[in-house]
Amino acid sequence: MLSSADLHLERALFLAVLILFFGTGFLCTFTVFMINSIRKKNESSRYYMFLFLISGTIGVALAAFYFYVILFEQAGNYVF
Repeated sequence: MLSSADLHLERALFLAVLILFFGTGFLCTFTVFMINSIRKKNESSRYYMFLFLISGTIGVALAAFYFYVILFEQAGNYVF
């Protein structure tokens, strides 16, 4: 009966990475768009697309680094 339970850990990790990527990308792009709108600065759509991709990638990289530090670097403190 327990073998029929499927956890889908890979799918959960993939969805977490997608949420991080699109969340940070949208948040940064929206913030910069609002600042540029207030300043009445006209930027091209290519500028916002590159900003979205770069900020999303940086967000995922920072989250991966954070979890690396938490899981592997701090684990050395708890070894007996």
